[in-house]
Amino acid sequence: MASISNSLYGSTINKGFGGLMSGLDTDELVKQMTAATRNKINRQYQSKQKLLYRQEAYREVSSKLLAFSDKYFSYAAGSKTNILSANFFEAYSFKPSSNYVNVTGNADNIKNFSINSITSVASAARYTTENIASSQSFSSGKVYSEMASLAGDTMTIEHDGKRYNLQFSKDFRFTGSTIDDHAEEIAAELNKQLDSLKDKNGNKLSDSIKYEAVNGEIRFETGGSKLVAASKDILKAFNIDKIEKDTIASSNGAIEAEGLIRTAEEVFLESSITFDFNGIKKTIDLSKMAEDTIKYTYDTTGLKEYLSDELAKVYGSGKVKVEIDPSNPSNDSLIFSAVNSDTDVFGVSNISSDLSILTGIKAGDNNRLSMSKSIGSIYGEDADFSLEINGKTIEITSSMTVNDIIKKINAESDVNITYSATTDKFTINSKETGIHSEINISGGLANILFKEEISGPKGTDTVMSYTLNGQPVTINRSTANFTIDGINIELNKNAEGLNDITFDVINNVDEVVEKVKKFIDDYNEIITLIGTKTKEKPSSKYPPLTPEQQEEMTEKEIENWNKEAQKGSLFGDSKMTTLLSNLRTGMMGKTDVSDLVLANIGISPAFMDTSGKLVLDEQKFKEKLMENPDEIASLFTGTKDDEGSKQGLAIQIRDILRKNIGASGTTGILIEEAGLDGGLTSDKNNISKKIKDHDDRMEALKRSLEVERQRYWNQFTALEKALSNLNAQSSWLTDMMG
Repeated sequence: MASISNSLYGSTINKGFGGLMSGLDTDELVKQMTAATRNKINRQYQSKQKLLYRQEAYREVSSKLLAFSDKYFSYAAGSKTNILSANFFEAYSFKPSSNYVNVTGNADNIKNFSINSITSVASAARYTTENIASSQSFSSGKVYSEMASLAGDTMTIEHDGKRYNLQFSKDFRFTGSTIDDHAEEIAAELNKQLDSLKDKNGNKLSDSIKYEAVNGEIRFETGGSKLVAASKDILKAFNIDKIEKDTIASSNGAIEAEGLIRTAEEVFLESSITFDFNGIKKTIDLSKMAEDTIKYTYDTTGLKEYLSDELAKVYGSGKVKVEIDPSNPSNDSLIFSAVNSDTDVFGVSNISSDLSILTGIKAGDNNRLSMSKSIGSIYGEDADFSLEINGKTIEITSSMTVNDIIKKINAESDVNITYSATTDKFTINSKETGIHSEINISGGLANILFKEEISGPKGTDTVMSYTLNGQPVTINRSTANFTIDGINIELNKNAEGLNDITFDVINNVDEVVEKVKKFIDDYNEIITLIGTKTKEKPSSKYPPLTPEQQEEMTEKEIENWNKEAQKGSLFGDSKMTTLLSNLRTGMMGKTDVSDLVLANIGISPAFMDTSGKLVLDEQKFKEKLMENPDEIASLFTGTKDDEGSKQGLAIQIRDILRKNIGASGTTGILIEEAGLDGGLTSDKNNISKKIKDHDDRMEALKRSLEVERQRYWNQFTALEKALSNLNAQSSWLTDMMG
């Protein structure tokens, strides 16, 4: 056990002389003289051990609760043990002769029930647009021979204590030919940005500051503004080597002509573009154009030839097309499309910034309808965007995207609309089923998006013939799920046209009783564990052992002692007693979803037992289950939306568990207090923080102990040296005196 003591008190290597001359047991003396500090370390160590005992007890309870929750309140566990599942309390199960029909409910009626024919199954009104929604291609802008290096770049200035971002537009270009021309164009672009910003008083920023061009320099008409940040291209153009604390937000002399303009060749050879063809992404590096400068010129034609060749390599020939816009070949723009445009989706997922500015091709461009662009930018700001669905007007503005429009329609109307990028068409479904449901869509937006107004599609009713207790009946229902005389019927759409469907009734009562019995046993185990730990008193006779005490004991003695020392670690713990009280109340209280209580179905507290444990009268429970399984299920799993309502017993227990041990990535009260072994919370919890505090204090005391030890050793060493000198002098005198 010496290693434990050494670890706690630090190294005992002595730096000095022992009692060679004095005969003193220096080790023992130093140990006695440092006893006070070692006792402080011991107290910290024992306090830490008590926290570890408490943490271990917390984790034991938390682990039990987690296992209980996973078994009975998790859908991952399956319906056999999940008490919240609709199948848990089913006294009977029903096996249909067709997988497309399902029934639940009154077993006696189902025994005498059969379906003769299903002529139709209720469906919603549904319509898929006939016309494609997009042009099934995308295009570049005009492919210029050069671009301004400042296009799209950003600079941040500070004026009157507030910072502003100024960004050159991506289509910023130089039209002049001299430095003075360029300076004036830069100043004009920056002033356009200033004009769109507000100062801290809400006024136009351009009312306070303004750029001007003077002899090729970019200056402020009014000073006091600083440059906080800027792109490399802006710094180079403005002749600024480095942004210092007081760098003014204007050029340092005349702007630098070199680098202001980038040619198409420079951009191409430093760029790449990533295409996406039916989900397969391939990146094309344009620098390889330099390998054949005869075939691949640095212009629209060269770019078209190079991309065509490379796309054929990565996706195969005959899959995609790149061509110069045939409707306007002088515009120097490219058209991109898939050869099989009806089903193949082709677009750009990523593109170098300068290449995008030079060509107008953007990440997200594809041969389908753009879902994230405003409809005003796609169809024109002045287009007719009126829309009426089943008599209700839906307000649409030009700034809304197609995604925005779909969300608004789905939220505010009685239809749901989806867009398929694969087919490039819209599908509209009514939210209700039945012949009364229909789809009528009109207005300018319908003609724009759908290329047509939609009128008349209707849903269908369920038409079914059945026999119950020997009586044949034919019914019409507007849904596929409905109830007949206590029989809940669910029809799959594939049930249409089926005939002569029968049902086998299987008795599951004994299985349900066994599941409930196991649930109560597991619940009782938790109640017993928490109750025992919160009532078990700690013994002052068994404090945590210090390392020195352990060194004097056998392993068996230590084991027995520690068992006693760990007792009472949760005695009277408020979190645990609250949890225990909540569990008892949750299981034994009344609900607002059923008139039953547990005692009505044969579940009650054990006789003369105040612990909260429950016992099951199997015969009584079985009788109630056969009589009304749905009411028993409601007692446990029923819910009510009214605020403050008491939900079913199992719902209440689930909520108590979530509050204490968390759910779906959250943490609960117990986990926050003590964490769990081997997970993210193992050292991120309140007790672990307190343990670390004790560790830090022990480390500080250990350093103090080492200093104290060395001080005493230095004193004893000085004593030994003094005695040695005295001894030597005594010997000399003796020798001199003969």
